[in-house]
Amino acid sequence: MAPILKLTYFDIQGVAEKIRLAFHLGGVEFQDVRIGFPEWAAMKPTTPYGQLPIMSIDGAPPMAQSDAMLRYAGRLANQNGVLLYGAHNELAIDEAMGLVGDFQADFGTLIQIGLTPAKLGHPEDLKDTDAHAAIVKALRTKWMAESFPMRMAQIAARVESGGFLVGDTVTIADCLLVPTLARFPQGTVDYIDAACMDAYPAVQAYVARFMALPRVSAYYHALAAAKAAGE
Repeated sequence: MAPILKLTYFDIQGVAEKIRLAFHLGGVEFQDVRIGFPEWAAMKPTTPYGQLPIMSIDGAPPMAQSDAMLRYAGRLANQNGVLLYGAHNELAIDEAMGLVGDFQADFGTLIQIGLTPAKLGHPEDLKDTDAHAAIVKALRTKWMAESFPMRMAQIAARVESGGFLVGDTVTIADCLLVPTLARFPQGTVDYIDAACMDAYPAVQAYVARFMALPRVSAYYHALAAAKAAGE
């Protein structure tokens, strides 16, 4: 009997999107609970580590840590015949996820310097000053000039043959990577050009392949329809 799964996160993609994608791709039924930010203050003390996402299984106390949930989602998909985390290439998938993790850690620093510079060792009173803006611009501009091309080349080398990160079939490593790549063309991060991926057509084609997968496409179409209906 399939477990009853309840995944709780904010109504954004964030670190839960990879899990949602794996569930949808794997044909795994789950409750996609999306809370508003005003609800978080009261909910936070009830979570295992004061963070989201959390996931409960058959009504048991919730589990935390999104990468653990992603691997669990992959194993459930395997049981449905969709080898998102197949034992035959588990090591290769973990290697790809490590590569993606390095990329995301880099990018996360760029986001954090804008939101919470004190967590990166800067003075508490730096936030929203001219000096803060200058630091954000310098860090992001440097990263886009030096590190971003390297990261794109690493990804392109794995997908330029027309497949995915690990061979010709989609895995949880792709679920981990694509939501991050999809942020760049949105133009929502200062000093990161929305056209920055135009120089990497192999990576753009990879994202398009993933988004065109029938279950991924159906998920995003249903999500857009639900949001339109609620407006």
